[in-house]
Amino acid sequence: MKFQKTLLMAGAALVLTAGMTSVNAQQKLKQVTVLQPVPQIDIRNAPWAVAAEMGWLAQEGLEVNIQTTKGATVLIQQVLNGTAQYGMPPPENAVIAYSKGAPLKFFYSSTSRSPFPLAVLADGPIKSVADLKGKNIGLHSLTAVQFYTTQAILGSADLKLNRDFRMIDVGAGAAALKALQEGQISALSTNVLNYAGFENRGAKFRYISTPQMDTIFGWGMMTSDAYLKANRKEAAGLARAFTKGHVFCRQNGPACVAAYFKKFPAAMTTGISAEEATKEHLRVLKVFLDYAPQTPGKPWGYYEPSAWKTVVDYMVATSQLEKAVDPAGLYTNDLIGEINDMRVADAAPRK
Repeated sequence: MKFQKTLLMAGAALVLTAGMTSVNAQQKLKQVTVLQPVPQIDIRNAPWAVAAEMGWLAQEGLEVNIQTTKGATVLIQQVLNGTAQYGMPPPENAVIAYSKGAPLKFFYSSTSRSPFPLAVLADGPIKSVADLKGKNIGLHSLTAVQFYTTQAILGSADLKLNRDFRMIDVGAGAAALKALQEGQISALSTNVLNYAGFENRGAKFRYISTPQMDTIFGWGMMTSDAYLKANRKEAAGLARAFTKGHVFCRQNGPACVAAYFKKFPAAMTTGISAEEATKEHLRVLKVFLDYAPQTPGKPWGYYEPSAWKTVVDYMVATSQLEKAVDPAGLYTNDLIGEINDMRVADAAPRK
C-alpha cells in the first residue's frame, strides 16, 4: 500500500504542530458524529485525533464529533434514528437488532481480535478456565457484552453460569481491581484497555480466553443501511482517514498520544507529569494496536466471513440468539477497496 510505505518512512520523524490543524481552513466541512459504546473516551480514539490533527479528515471534507454512549444498545438506537451517523460497537447487540429486522451495516473492522479476555492475578492460583469452577467473576456491568463473552470462555470447560460460577457487578476502575486483589472475585472481565490502565498502576495479570473467542473481532464502524447507500463516498473517506491515523499511531506513538491529549484533554492522567502520562498512554496504545492488526494478506478493515459465523455460533451457544441468523446482510467488504485506495500525496501532512 503506497500510503503505508510513505508513513513507514516518515512516521518516526513527523512532529504534530498546531499549524497542521489549519488544513483546508476555508473549506466547509461536513460534521458527522461517531459514537463509542463506552462511558468515557479512551485510547481507541487516538487515530481519530491524529486524522483530525494531520488534516486527513479535512481532506475528506469531514469534521468528526466523537461522543460516548451508555453501551451498544443506545448506540444502535441513535444510529437508527439518525441522531448519529456512525458508531463503533462490538457485533453482539447489532446481531440481535439485525435478527429483529434493524437495517444496520458494518463496513470496517477496527479490531480483528477479541479485546475481552478474562484477567486473573499473575501470581494467583488460577491458571486455566477449569480453575474458575466455583469462583466469582467480576464484571463492570451485568448488562455489558462481557456477560456473554465470559460465559463463552467458561463454557469451553463445560462450566455453566450459576451452576459452576457466578458473575457479580464490581463496577469499574479502582473498585474492580481491589475486588480482584482482595479475593472477592477470582477473575475480572472487562476489556484490554482497562487492564492496561490497571497495569499502569502496578497490577500484573494473566489472561484467559479460548481460541474460538480470540477470533471474534471487537469494534468496527457501523451505520444504517440506508445512510451507507446514500453516503458511500463519505463512509469510505471516513474510514480512510481513520486508517491513516491508525498507521501513523503504529509508527509514531509519542506524536499519536500528543494528538490524543490535544483532542481529548480530559483523557490525560492527572496528578503526574506530562512525561509520565505519555508513558502510561503509550502502554495502553500498544495494547490497542496489538488487538487491531491488519489481517495477513487482507486490506485494512476487512471482515472475515468466518469470523461473523463464529460470532453467531457463540451467540446461540450463550442464548443471546434463539437460533442462528445469516449475518451476510449485516456487513460488507464492498468499500474496502476504496478505503485502502490512497495516493502517496494524501499520506503526507498538508500545511
